[in-house]
Amino acid sequence: MALETYRKKRNFSVTPEPQGRRAPRTGNSFVIQKHDATRLHYDFRLEMDGVLKSWAVTKGPSLIPGEKRLAVHVEDHPLEYGGFEGTIPKGEYGGGTVILWDRGTWSPIGDAHRGYAKGHLDFELHGEKLGGRWHLVRMAGKPREKRENWLLIKGDDDAARTEGDPDILDERPESVATGRKIEDVAGEEPGWSSKTGRIRKRRGGRTGATQPEERPATVSVPQPSKIKGAKKAALPDFVEPTLATLVSSAPSGERWLHEIKFDGYRLQARIEAGRVKLLTRSGLDWTKKFGKAVVSALADIPVGTALIDGELVVETSAGASDFSALQADLSEGRSDRFRFYVFDLLHLDGYDLRDVALITRKELLEKIIGGDNAIISYSGHFEENGALVLQHACRLSLEGVVSKLRDAPYRSGRNKNWVKSKCSARQEFVVAGYVPSTTSRNAIGSLILGVYDDGKLHHVGRVGTGYTAAVAESLFKKLERIRIPSTPFDERLTAEEARQVRYVRPELVAEIEFRAWTADGNLRHASFRGLRED
Repeated sequence: MALETYRKKRNFSVTPEPQGRRAPRTGNSFVIQKHDATRLHYDFRLEMDGVLKSWAVTKGPSLIPGEKRLAVHVEDHPLEYGGFEGTIPKGEYGGGTVILWDRGTWSPIGDAHRGYAKGHLDFELHGEKLGGRWHLVRMAGKPREKRENWLLIKGDDDAARTEGDPDILDERPESVATGRKIEDVAGEEPGWSSKTGRIRKRRGGRTGATQPEERPATVSVPQPSKIKGAKKAALPDFVEPTLATLVSSAPSGERWLHEIKFDGYRLQARIEAGRVKLLTRSGLDWTKKFGKAVVSALADIPVGTALIDGELVVETSAGASDFSALQADLSEGRSDRFRFYVFDLLHLDGYDLRDVALITRKELLEKIIGGDNAIISYSGHFEENGALVLQHACRLSLEGVVSKLRDAPYRSGRNKNWVKSKCSARQEFVVAGYVPSTTSRNAIGSLILGVYDDGKLHHVGRVGTGYTAAVAESLFKKLERIRIPSTPFDERLTAEEARQVRYVRPELVAEIEFRAWTADGNLRHASFRGLRED
């Protein structure tokens, strides 16, 4: 179908939808948009030949293998439509509310053009919610029937669910771009931006989360010698960072301030006479890993010596940090999307500030950083109720909140001066093996995971979603180099658990997001976020 059909159905002087054009390149993106029009449905779109081939799935996708969902083939959409989220005015074609429910890449199994022409597309999805093998099958048409009906069917693999499992549509109703639900977009609360999904900064009042006030462009920095608690000392080579303790809910009260929890690499920036080092949380020198731009931006900070605590991230278009995107950029040698959020100052111009109150350290840091630039940003804080801040953070698809005692000193190691509350469970697991992809000879299909307990490695299941095609191939290369002939687990796996598994030396650590633990100690609804190399 050509884009002319798409354009004829829309009045672009009224609707905010993109007019679009056929793109010259051929990619492999996919999107699923939840669309509340005359009836609620899910628009399933696969990039092919420079456009988005589109199907309206009336009941939405199902993760139960063999369950057939009607998918009505509709007109091609421009690639720009894949980022659309908002409200189409009533009276216009498709009038109603749209959110970006899932996105990622797809890998055809066999020849995609031949499969599409024959009416049977066989493919794998690598999305933020959906993964594994899928089928789109064209139904035989009835006489005088104008619409083209297909069926969307999940394949039987590690990403599938059984009838007793939760429905992914109920479990994950939110937008992957902004974290909002479709009813939030249709009728937003005052103080919310429909364009970005961010909390708007409000000029007055103290109710609800607000953005930190903007800083003046230039402020004189107080001498650290005049700061209570500052001690004259040489610049240390490295300070073990403070680590936050996980809690079930964010604390409240005037003793606490709350910062957004980032999803990236924790780094310590050591600055001495314009020379910069970037150190990981374990003290590894990663200065060269992140390119010259980050180092140059830090070198421009007007200090003689400083030790700055922060986190380097890559952000989505909605402003949420994304560890998977950061990993992908590093593997591709890309550094143009890096942003370094700084949130603590341990040393300044010959003075150790670790015994200075946190709020004072942050004020000093804010002043030496000045205004945000393209790379370095001061991480502001909120002083509202912690539960409310966490609620808004989760709504924006952020990882969570770090709450800190405002008057506490900086103490290395894990302690309760800093506590973290998360929007979903996330943990690091040992990679003990993998199962090869069924669609590529040089890619993984899933990772086999374990945890150590009293020095023994125990199996906790496998993860088969959260990978792009490029990441799956990169992991395959890494794991092939450390393959071993027998299991590294202390217990014997069942025949089902060991099916098609290739074992590896337990050297790599993966960060995994998951919903819960099963009764037998396995991960439930797990998704790969990236390898931890720090």
